[in-house]
Amino acid sequence: MQFIRTDNEKEGVAAMAEKIAGELARGRVLWLICGGSNIPYAKAALDIIRAKTGEHIKNLTVGQTDERFGDVGHKDSNWRQLIDAGCNFDSVQTLPILRGTSLQETVSEYAKTAEDAFAQNRYVAAQFGIGADGHVAGMLPHTGGIEAQELVFGYEAAPFVRITITPPAFSAIHGAYTFAFGESKKDAVHKLRSEELSPADEPCQLLKQIPESYFYSDQL
Repeated sequence: MQFIRTDNEKEGVAAMAEKIAGELARGRVLWLICGGSNIPYAKAALDIIRAKTGEHIKNLTVGQTDERFGDVGHKDSNWRQLIDAGCNFDSVQTLPILRGTSLQETVSEYAKTAEDAFAQNRYVAAQFGIGADGHVAGMLPHTGGIEAQELVFGYEAAPFVRITITPPAFSAIHGAYTFAFGESKKDAVHKLRSEELSPADEPCQLLKQIPESYFYSDQL
């Protein structure tokens, strides 16, 4: 895992976009995107990817690492926030988590969707942020999300009902780009870099298992 000290997220955004664009020229790519403060980075990266790939943009599939359960397009939905941020998904295959079905059905359907997407794409990239508590995707410490053996898990962790990929999904990811900026992330970043903790205690420790894992932060 490579830790990159930077005060400007654009360095990591450009690196992620360059990698995905290069892989798209070789074949199909699955890009898993998270929400929250990472949404502007995803939008910026997608714009770069689109400018660099031309017709190869059709090889791109965009899915989600996690989502907040509710009606399709509800105000706290990560996918809605990606759309509202101006992400242009023209000619891109998209795999939003929310389907307008029950929590159990949504989880089951996205698990099958994710399994198929992992199998059908030659390269899997993932974009992550981490929380002040060390959570990654929708996996909070000592919850069903980080303890699950299923590929996708849904559970309540206030203030949201969350749907998330789980530790088994990390074995399918080839390259990860993580962005953690701000003073609130300092302790979690320090633990990730300097300690070997159980993922149950600090879920972002899972990032160390990914073959190509790049961590951009101003707190290193």
